[in-house]
This record gives sequence, C-alpha cells and structure tokens, in this order.
Amino acid sequence: MMFKRALLLLLFFCCSLYSFAAPLIFQTDSLLRILKLSDPVLKEHKLVKYVQDYFGGIAIDSIPADKIKVNQLLVNYDVKNRQAYIFYIESIYQNRLLNSNGAQSDLLKATEIAAKEQDYYLLYTFFIHLAFIQTYNGNAIAAIANFGEAKNQAIILNDAYLEVIIDINISDIYYRYDFYGQSLDYLEQAQTIVNTHHLNDPRLGNVIYNNKCENYFRMNAPDSLLKYHTLLTNSKRSTSKLHTYIERTQYYLYLLNHNYKKAIQSIIALATDKQYRYENIDKQNLADTWLKAGQPDSAKRLIDELLADKAQNNHPEIKYHLYELLGEIAAGKNNNQQAAHDYKMALDQAKDNVNKLIKVGDVSSRIKIDEIENDYFQKDKLYRKERLLLISFLFVAVLAIAVVAMFYRNIKQKRHYEKLLFTAKKEELAYINSHDIRRHLTNILGIIDVIRHSEDKEQEYSNVESHLFYSAEKLDEAIKNISKKLDEDGIS
Repeated sequence: MMFKRALLLLLFFCCSLYSFAAPLIFQTDSLLRILKLSDPVLKEHKLVKYVQDYFGGIAIDSIPADKIKVNQLLVNYDVKNRQAYIFYIESIYQNRLLNSNGAQSDLLKATEIAAKEQDYYLLYTFFIHLAFIQTYNGNAIAAIANFGEAKNQAIILNDAYLEVIIDINISDIYYRYDFYGQSLDYLEQAQTIVNTHHLNDPRLGNVIYNNKCENYFRMNAPDSLLKYHTLLTNSKRSTSKLHTYIERTQYYLYLLNHNYKKAIQSIIALATDKQYRYENIDKQNLADTWLKAGQPDSAKRLIDELLADKAQNNHPEIKYHLYELLGEIAAGKNNNQQAAHDYKMALDQAKDNVNKLIKVGDVSSRIKIDEIENDYFQKDKLYRKERLLLISFLFVAVLAIAVVAMFYRNIKQKRHYEKLLFTAKKEELAYINSHDIRRHLTNILGIIDVIRHSEDKEQEYSNVESHLFYSAEKLDEAIKNISKKLDEDGIS
C-alpha cells in the first residue's frame, strides 16, 4: 500500500533538499560556480544537489557524454572523493535504465570511497538512495537497514533536518507493512525533532500530519484521522502537496463513516483535478469502495488494471489485498473455481508478505536496539562530559577556597603583626612621652616657677635664660621625634 506515495515522498525529500528546480541542459557555468566555492561543506551540498537534479532530469542517452564532461571538471578542480561522484552518477544512470542491480553495485562502490574518507554527508546521500532503490524493488529489509545507516550519518552530522527525513521514510515503510505502531512512533520522533530544533520547513509538518492520517485511516480510527485532517485543513503553511493531502484525507473520512457514495464521487472527481496528485493508492481505495457500494464489476476492472501494472510485482502486500478482493467478487457471483484461484493467489502473496513481515520485524527490533544503544552512548557521553565539568568546577572551587584561605591567613597574620608593631610603637611613644617630653616640660615649668617667685625677676630670668632655651629646644626635638615616628608607621 501507498507504494507510489512512498516513491514520491522519497524523491521529494532525497532529491529536493537544497534547491527547487532541476537544470534541463548541461550548465558548465553553474557547475563551475559550485566548484569555485571556498566553503567545502556548502560546495559538497550544492555539488550533490547538482548531480541529483541534472542527471535525474536529462534525457537518458545524454548521460554518458555529460558524465565525461563532469568528470573532467572534477579532475581540473581536484574535487575530493571525485570517483565517488562518478560512481554516484553511474548509479543514477543505471537506475534510470531500470538496472537496479547495477545501480546498487555502483552506489556500494561510492559508499566504500566515502566511508574510507569519512565523508558523512556523502555516506548519508548514498545510503538514502540505496534505500530508495530497495524500496522500489520491494526489499523493505535492506531499505530499512540503509535508512538506519543514513540516520547514523545524520546524527554524526548533527543535522536535525536530515534526521526528520529519515524518520518519515522509515515510518512510511512500516506503514505499508501494517506496522502502524512503529510507523506512528517514527512520526512522533520526527515531530519531536522538528519542535525541539524549531525547523521551519512547512513540508515537514504537512507530511507528518498526512502520514498520521494514513495510519489512522488503516487503523479505522476516525476521531484521530479527523484531528490531523483538521490540522492539515487549517495549515497556514501551504505546500505543493497540501491540496492532495487535504482532499485524500477528506474522502478517507467519508469511507470510515461508510458514506461510500460521497467517497466514490470524490475519488472520481480527483482523477481530473489538476492540482491533485492522483496515484495508485486512490485506485485501490476506489476499487475497495466500489465493492463495498455493491459495484463489483467496476471494482474488478480497476483491480485488473492495477495487477497489470509492473510496479506491483515486488509488493506482495498490495497484490495480496487485490487478489483477495477478486476472490470476494468471484465468490459473490458464485464462480467458485475463479474464487478458489483468486484466493490461492492471495494466499501465495500472503505467505510472501508474512515472510517479509517477519524480517521487517527483525530489522525493526535491531534498529530499536541500535537506537537504544546509541541513546545510551549519547547519554553516557553527556554524563562523562558533565562529570568532567563537575570535577573541573570542584577543582576550581577548591582552588578558590584555598586561595581565599591563604589570603585570609595572610591578612590575619598581617593584622596580628601590625597589632604587635602598634603595641611596640605605642609603648615606645609612651616612653618618649614620659621621659623626654615630661622631663623637659618639667624643667621649663620649674624654671618659670623660680622666676615667678623671685624678687628680681629680670635678674633671675637672665640667670636661667640659657637653661630655659635649652629645655625648650629639647622639648621641641622630642615632639618632632614623636611626629616623625607617627608619619613613618602610619599610626594616627
């Protein structure tokens, strides 16, 4: 189921990541501008996009000659991993020739070169195209495995946008094999990445909502389907496929509400709607609805048309359902022989599908284990980083405490010694004050007292004048000595 939708989705994302239109002729000037870019990451992304657009869009018979031209330019500009690009171009060429084995072989050679050079973006590109080819061939096991490898490269690149693309595509494969729980898990995972990293590409949100609608339709959950159909209808982020999403999920609602007449009218009208992308899934739904509405002949004609389409050859999950419908139609007409044949064909396809389901389940388990291990290693890495930061913080904190303690001890010791020095100076000043100043001051006061009590004060003054001046000079020297010591020691 959803085979065409899956291919369109893969083509849309894998081949339209960084530009909007493919060149129609060999544009040497355009390629030269890319090769002259100084930023190696930007140059690689644009070169990959150029190769995808150009060799995916030109006439097939032009590819061999143009591949030689591109190769020469890659040689001239000494492009890293040049041979990987050449293998990639050859893979695109072989895939367009419907030689899927050759396309895969060339991609594996390109992947080997990219892995040796540890070029994670090229590895992402090659793995996702390998998955695309394997999806087309109905090899869901290998496709899921390669999508998983592509996601590992996206994680290494730390590119959330690429991770979302991978999750959507893995979800689509699980959907087609009726693993609706796993499909919804990957869509939730994609939505979480979109929200966490604030990715503003409107295509992502609309695709996620639409794919949830697809799952809920198959799960017969009209309420959940209505919720996401409403989100699509109210989306302000219009994209090229939004009209298709809205119209298809609208007739899904008609089907779940058993309004078969309205559903048939809608599906038939959409076949001529130029804005709507009419696909095999619409034909399958129309065949189902015609049978439920009591129009088995119309259903049979459409089923025969679908079974004749070679695109269904590698998809037992689709053919099983179609043969089952044919068996139901034949039984309804009492054509027991034809019914037995159709049911046998359905049983054969069911066996093939069950084998694939088992393998898909095994791959799903391995991927989940890988994701858990990766999550564990990421958390362990984060824990180690946080532990290192904590140890560094503690070391700095201890060092800071030690430095503060040392400064505090030095300051305390300084203050202690300053106190001792102050005490010593205080005692010294007290000594000077008590011995020098008071002694000379006492002498002066004694001389003045003698003069004051003398009968001949003038004669007495003349007798002691020299003693008075000597004591006054000594007192002045003592005061200056104290002042000098105060200035030297900063004592106030």
